[in-house]
Amino acid sequence: MKLREKYSQLQDEEFVRSMVIKSVYGSMQLENQGVSMDRLQQIYTQVNQERKAIAEREKKNPY
Repeated sequence: MKLREKYSQLQDEEFVRSMVIKSVYGSMQLENQGVSMDRLQQIYTQVNQERKAIAEREKKNPY
């Protein structure tokens, strides 16, 4: 059984986004590295867009 099958919430992109942002925010707070939630949301959005663009390019040209 795959992780996404076992935990259906992982298919919800907004749920994954909130969990990643909260986890990173908490980790950075523990290390006394202040960062705003807005900045983390911007970074997440940027990285997610780049990841999707790379996946799309690889789909068009797999080699």
